[in-house]
Amino acid sequence: MQYHLNPLKKVYLELTDSCNLECEICYRHQWVEEPRDMSEALWKDVVAQIREIPSVETIVLGGMGEPLVSPFFHQTIETFKDKQIWVTSNGTMFREKLTAPTVAGINLFIVSIDGMQEQMVKGRGVDFKELMAEIDFLNQLKKENDTPHLDIQFVASRKNIDDIFPLMDVLAEKKIRNLVISHLMPQHLEQADDILYKRYDNQELKQLFHRIRNYSFKRGLRIIFPETELKTERRCAFVNNDATYITSRGEIVPCYRLSHQGSEVVFGRPKVIRQYSFGNLKSKPLQAIWSDPGYVRFRSKIYNNHYPSCPDCDLVEGCSLIHDVDFDCHGEEPNCADCLWARKFVFCN
Repeated sequence: MQYHLNPLKKVYLELTDSCNLECEICYRHQWVEEPRDMSEALWKDVVAQIREIPSVETIVLGGMGEPLVSPFFHQTIETFKDKQIWVTSNGTMFREKLTAPTVAGINLFIVSIDGMQEQMVKGRGVDFKELMAEIDFLNQLKKENDTPHLDIQFVASRKNIDDIFPLMDVLAEKKIRNLVISHLMPQHLEQADDILYKRYDNQELKQLFHRIRNYSFKRGLRIIFPETELKTERRCAFVNNDATYITSRGEIVPCYRLSHQGSEVVFGRPKVIRQYSFGNLKSKPLQAIWSDPGYVRFRSKIYNNHYPSCPDCDLVEGCSLIHDVDFDCHGEEPNCADCLWARKFVFCN
């Protein structure tokens, strides 16, 4: 069977998988390997290969690390100044690392803020007032420019959802483009009861989101909401946007979820996550990996929804394939049938 090969348009570039924080809900707690920065030799190779692919329009600096930690952060922005550059960040190093020329080369910042003072100290070890000072510094560097835009991502759970109202009061004065609410993806069973979403009939959360939406109108904020309950629609942001992910070790992986080892709990069911790589840039060029028949077939399968769905399967409780992502009940690998990103419970940037 022939599959249509779309050109590569978006690259998630993980300059480092190190971070200056140890957030309570971070996937990095599940890792065995020590975090590392992308080596200089690999960085040069990656940059050169991306520049050889004219269809690439957007570079997202982020992944599972804090990009401002990387020694190549500024150089990367300068190198790709002719492309759209998005930066995902915890926002705690703006005053230390950002300059006006660097900010001028960035189109979008996505900053994670999960609550007010008590929640931020407990969950991230971050002082809320200090973080707001970092945001103010970014806005000062922007001066009169409309860009970079600033989106705030709020990971919602039962522990912090009440903070969304006072947080909106503060963010209303911070030149925010979007406030994106994304759900908690539990890493272990102790977090399983903290989720707000359900498989079916979630009137309580629908009513809460209605209140949040009305309050956002009063504060002049635009909010992007996740789903409250399971829907039929599935859409992979990586596949639909012709995107790939390059890890700090040069692995080409399809998405955030399959970028590193770890664990997750899907509607009370623990699952082992393993990295799924379509190749490493040290042994095969980026364009060749993107065009590889196996990777093309995978993207076509996901785009056309030709893969199983675990959450609404009648046999899920007795299935032996739900405990990892090795392969699904069609015999295909990796197993994306339980992905809550595709269900719009969790958002990719």
